[in-house]
Amino acid sequence: MTEFTELYQKLSNSELLKIISEAEKYNPIAIETAKTEIESRQLTEQELNQAKSQITEKENTKKREIEKRKQREEKIKKSTSTLFETINPIQNGIQTPEKIIRLTILIFGGLAIYRLYQQFGMFQVIFHEGISDWDFSMVEYFFPIIILPIAVILFWKRKKIGWILLSIFLTYSAFNTVVLFFMNLGRQPSGIPALENLFPTVSSGVYIMTLLFFGGFLFLNCKEEIRNFFKISKQTMIATIVLTFIVNLIFIYSILG
Repeated sequence: MTEFTELYQKLSNSELLKIISEAEKYNPIAIETAKTEIESRQLTEQELNQAKSQITEKENTKKREIEKRKQREEKIKKSTSTLFETINPIQNGIQTPEKIIRLTILIFGGLAIYRLYQQFGMFQVIFHEGISDWDFSMVEYFFPIIILPIAVILFWKRKKIGWILLSIFLTYSAFNTVVLFFMNLGRQPSGIPALENLFPTVSSGVYIMTLLFFGGFLFLNCKEEIRNFFKISKQTMIATIVLTFIVNLIFIYSILG
């Protein structure tokens, strides 16, 4: 008897034959023990063939699983590549409007993911406690966070509503940047560390760069060749921007008034 005898007595015929066929993976004592155990069972030709068939079937099943996994990986790679090619603006042979659209999707898609990640903890708290105590300020707080990913997806699909939602977001963001700029204009540090940590002083340059960012993309989004992709008329463009501006203005007035 060897250290493997008791263990190998519990193995099936196919498992023992598998060990014998893969002798390079086991030490000599294990191989000899497996051979001895097979011989002691005095298997018939039919039983041996059945055990070998089981080994072949297991190997074929394993190969099929590996092949399926490879196919899934290839499918994921292909889908990822297709998505990247769809939004990648750095390509030869595509027109400038299409490049602008792809660049917009790339930048604001990343911004949407970042904002959702940034506010994930807040979403958990709110949905855990419920929304019964929500007021309009909470809706206004989450509005840009929620509307942006929806706008980007629909914009990517070249839907008219995608253009409208993205333009609303850009107008809203540009307007709020201007409001915050004037509210913080001339603001002096409070001298209280706790308050400064909660409400840090932001330089005017940050607001100017933010305004240029959102305003610049709003300008690009309103160019005629871009609007033509989404079948947006000049009247729809003006109405979208003006109505967003008015709603924002009313909301700000209700807070400050």
